[in-house]
Amino acid sequence: MIVKQSPRDSAVHRSVVGADHEWGLSEQLLAALFDVLAVANWQRGGDGNAKKPEPLNRPGVKKSAGDVVAQGKAVSTEEMDALLGW
Repeated sequence: MIVKQSPRDSAVHRSVVGADHEWGLSEQLLAALFDVLAVANWQRGGDGNAKKPEPLNRPGVKKSAGDVVAQGKAVSTEEMDALLGW
């Protein structure tokens, strides 16, 4: 209960939550907005050779080149309908 009530920047909260204590909802939303605007500007920039912008670094998130976003076997629409019972 003490950790839930303690301020985000308190030593107790930092020791339990770790690096995630640095950003709250407002900071996460601002970072998401920053990322969306950066991509939108990149798309409309007109330079076909421009590199896609990297997302803003977030505390507690470590990115490596080998990160797997999704994996598995693709299924047809009919198979998915059967799995979902549609």
